[in-house]
Formats: sequence, C-alpha cells, structure tokens
Amino acid sequence: MDFSTFRTSDWLMVGGGAAMLVLGFSLDWTTVSAFGESAGGDGPFNYFLTGGIAWILVVAVGVLAFLRAGGRLPENRPWGIIFLLAAGLATLLMIIQIILGGRDLGFGIKGDRGIGMWGALIWSAISVAGAFMDFQASGGDIKDLTNMDKMKQSFSGSDGGDTPPPPPPAAPTGDS
Repeated sequence: MDFSTFRTSDWLMVGGGAAMLVLGFSLDWTTVSAFGESAGGDGPFNYFLTGGIAWILVVAVGVLAFLRAGGRLPENRPWGIIFLLAAGLATLLMIIQIILGGRDLGFGIKGDRGIGMWGALIWSAISVAGAFMDFQASGGDIKDLTNMDKMKQSFSGSDGGDTPPPPPPAAPTGDS
C-alpha cells in the first residue's frame, strides 16, 4: 500500500478511527470519586445508543477511509457524503453523551464522565474534520447537504457513463 497517496483528510479519518478503536476500549468512560478515592470503568457499549453507535461509526469511517485511500473501494460512490454523515452523526451522539454524563451506578452513586468519554468526543471530532475536508476536496459544498435533489443524484449511481440495456427481442409472430 502506497501511503503517499493518503491525503490529510484520510489521515484524520484513519487516525480518529484508530484512536477510537484502541483507546475507546482501554480508557475508562466513567469515573467515580468518593471518600478521597477514585475509580473508573465502563466502555462505549455501556452507553450503546450514544457511545456504542458512535464507536462503530467512527471506526467504520476510519476503516473505509483507509481502504479508499489504498484504492480498494470503488470510486463511483459518494464517499465524501457517506463519511461526513457517519462521522457527523457519531460526533452528535458523543455530544449528547457528554451532556448526559455518566450512568447511575446504583446505591445513589452517579458516575461522572471519564477520560475515555472525553477522548471519544475528540476522536469523533477529528474524524468529522477529516470527513468534511474530504467532502470539500471532492467538490462538495455545505449547501449541497440541504439540497435533496443533489443528494439523491449523488447516491443514484448514474454517472452518465452507463450504457442502457439492449431492447428486448421482438415478440414471435405466428407467421412461420
């Protein structure tokens, strides 16, 4: 694989995905402090609807960006829009999770946001920054995201180079 073909946007998406993959699991998403002691735990899938889905999206964007930069994905797909929507949704989910905070641990103990949760927000933001740069580099404009006709056209798969199928054969006549 030729890494010289990787652009800055690719490195941001791959880096955000790699950091989320490794550090998203190894760092604590919840911390608890009581009586001068501090402990941590939890991971992205303890908060599945926000953290777990965000983790999956950011890692998927990183893997797909790596494959695309290496020439392993077809270029006839709107990857810029796909990456931007997936990374943007992941970042939105992480912002919601940060606002919600840690989960209730029972016995009146409430967990607080751990370093893993804050890191996941940062890695999601790095991924969405790379996706936005990639979207702009592919000729996209932020106004394109509000134009549904343009969105449909980019996902239709017709790039004008497709030849139509041949006409069906003539129906047989009874005159043989």
